[in-house]
Amino acid sequence: MSALASTSRTLFRGALAQAARRQPSRALATAPETQTTTTVEEERPEVRESAATYQAPLPGSAVLPDMFKAPAKLPGQDLVGGLPGADAYARPVISSGPRKVRSYDPYKLHVFSSRNNTILTLSAVRRSTHPALARSRGPEQDEHEVAVGWVSGGSAGFKGAQRSTYDAGVEVTLQMVKRIREMINPPVLAGGRKPKTMGPAPTEIELVFKGFGAGREAVFRTLMTGDADVVRSLIRRVTDATPIPVPGTRPRKRRMV
Repeated sequence: MSALASTSRTLFRGALAQAARRQPSRALATAPETQTTTTVEEERPEVRESAATYQAPLPGSAVLPDMFKAPAKLPGQDLVGGLPGADAYARPVISSGPRKVRSYDPYKLHVFSSRNNTILTLSAVRRSTHPALARSRGPEQDEHEVAVGWVSGGSAGFKGAQRSTYDAGVEVTLQMVKRIREMINPPVLAGGRKPKTMGPAPTEIELVFKGFGAGREAVFRTLMTGDADVVRSLIRRVTDATPIPVPGTRPRKRRMV
């Protein structure tokens, strides 16, 4: 009886040991299947999206190398302007609106009086519109004068030695004042037409004297009268440009009348 019990216990223990050896191998065989399924389907859904969006190349098509592909957009590059700073070389757009009227038109009235004649010249001060000349000569040297009108003793009706007299200077000044007044308030002709003036209406005038003839005093005193109120109100500066004689070359021979 005892021998039978010991034999049954031995067989039972052997069966348990064999069952224990078979259980780990079964767990190892089933574990990879469950882990692979959860990782691909649940933890990495982008794998399925990339597989769905992938398109196989067409038959006969070639794949370009990276060196032949278009470069990527730079950080400061604009879709319209192209490369950064390309707008500096763009062609300026000219507006078709109305032109701006200049509100500043300076003039210079030159008074040349010698022992032979009295000449008044009205010149307009203009600036060069070329950008290269403005950069090379500067803003101060960019100004130039353009003569728009002049009156002399001969054009006023005086002949010979009478052109340098006091009366000739007065008549020359009155004619110049009349021309400047027509520039400010142009008269209306028949049919509503306006006469052609010497230029735009002056906003200021610089009076420049040169020479010590009798016409110098005549011009100054005539501008102080009531007939020249319009011109006198525009004078902003008076300059004496008479050259000072210094020892130098021999002067010209005095004219014999």
